[in-house]
Amino acid sequence: MGSISFLLPNPLPSAAADALPAACLASTRGYDDQTPVPTKLDIIGDRLTVTRTQNESGYLLVPWPVEPFGTVAVCTSTLRERPEPYRLTVELARGKLNQVRVQLAEWQAIGLHTGADFDRAIADATRAFGRALMADAPGEADALAGRVLEQAHGLADRLARDYTEQMFATRHGSEGKLDTRLTARLTRAPVGPAAEEYARAFNGANVCFRWRDVEPNEAQYDWSGPDAAVAAAVAAGLPVTIGPVIDLAPGMLPSWAAGWGTDLPALAAFMCDYLETAVARYKGDVRRWVVCAGFNHADAIGLVDDDRLRLAYRLFEAAAGVDSGLELVLSVAQPWGDYLVSDDQTISPVTFPDDLVRAGVRLAAVELELRAGTRPRGSYTRDLLDTARVLDVFGLLGLPLEVVLSLPSSDAPDPTARDHQQDVWRPMWRAGPSPEGQAEWGASVAALAMCWPQVRAITWDNWSDADPHLIPNGGLLGPTGTPKPLLARLRALRTEHLAR
Repeated sequence: MGSISFLLPNPLPSAAADALPAACLASTRGYDDQTPVPTKLDIIGDRLTVTRTQNESGYLLVPWPVEPFGTVAVCTSTLRERPEPYRLTVELARGKLNQVRVQLAEWQAIGLHTGADFDRAIADATRAFGRALMADAPGEADALAGRVLEQAHGLADRLARDYTEQMFATRHGSEGKLDTRLTARLTRAPVGPAAEEYARAFNGANVCFRWRDVEPNEAQYDWSGPDAAVAAAVAAGLPVTIGPVIDLAPGMLPSWAAGWGTDLPALAAFMCDYLETAVARYKGDVRRWVVCAGFNHADAIGLVDDDRLRLAYRLFEAAAGVDSGLELVLSVAQPWGDYLVSDDQTISPVTFPDDLVRAGVRLAAVELELRAGTRPRGSYTRDLLDTARVLDVFGLLGLPLEVVLSLPSSDAPDPTARDHQQDVWRPMWRAGPSPEGQAEWGASVAALAMCWPQVRAITWDNWSDADPHLIPNGGLLGPTGTPKPLLARLRALRTEHLAR
């Protein structure tokens, strides 16, 4: 067993106390050098001790309050095991400042320009960190390190936005406006003013229907809703993506199928039959399919990792058997690997698609679920620089990327999403989620993804809170059809950057 201990600031901020139980150690192995691992936590007095099975160096990853960004996942630099404790705030500040400096150097090497004021701010933060490191009084060290942590996050945010702006300028200069797809996920066809709002904001449609709604009883299908949604998109001249067809989140599968969770061959047969029926029905109009989602993550029917991997393989094989010319996409949940803190999770988010490709599956793209502020499907909130980093990591697969985004605009009860058992993670916000917060996060992450050369599609997870949806209060329209501020921000991105 390997243990690392940390001295906590005294007093510990209440937001930090709420989030601290989510801390974990992260490994230095694999594609990603910050993959969470199963971790035992002990918080006694002003000391946090984290323990894992391996005796080796690693990182501490912890959600931590950082003004003015709220509670975000922060990572230390690599730490070795030692008898004496580290000071937590100092190590968090060191880790973030180091990340900014390293990323700055990498992006400058490919042509990023930063102003002299940015360079001065980096130097100021570095000197301030030195004072925090050398401070004799614990209170002074924590206070100085806390300010450095805020400075470093401010610099990270600015760096990512500068990169986004300059990447757009570079790509527009060589390509003109971009052919990236921007869509919102529809479970029903929008009508009236909502249809007009959709067409102004998006250049594609993503139609998603729940298996439980289409086949509530075995072999008894109701395609009326999907038929209408696909027909409306085709009539509007929008390229259509369907999926995810199979999602392992709670409440997505029909009860009769979920009951076969202990019989993998039977469950696979039912899933493949449903998928083949859907693909055969719409393949004339729809060439891009998100085959499955959530398969790399813990699911609602108790399948182990290897079972989910084999099941995904069967599904892609079945879809390709209907039409080998289709574009088949795998959706990956929690791309930072938050779920790997559980002992029963062994396949990382990057390894899952890599294993499928090595087994012979022809993936047209990998979709990354960038869901913030909800559990268990979502991830802890990451800043823009961490988001850029995860896009880089998945880029190593050599496949086109797509992203799906979601963030709640409220923590009010959402009866329409209740069956999917997703909870808003309250420690993320000081005053709770809001439409304005959703708009700022959604537009910023969408812009970063849109400028990224490997990203070919960006999807907001839910069009309307009145329609069936996974994430509570995550739609672009409220339950009464009122547009939320994010819709206008996405429409502006389309107008400025996209060709269609």
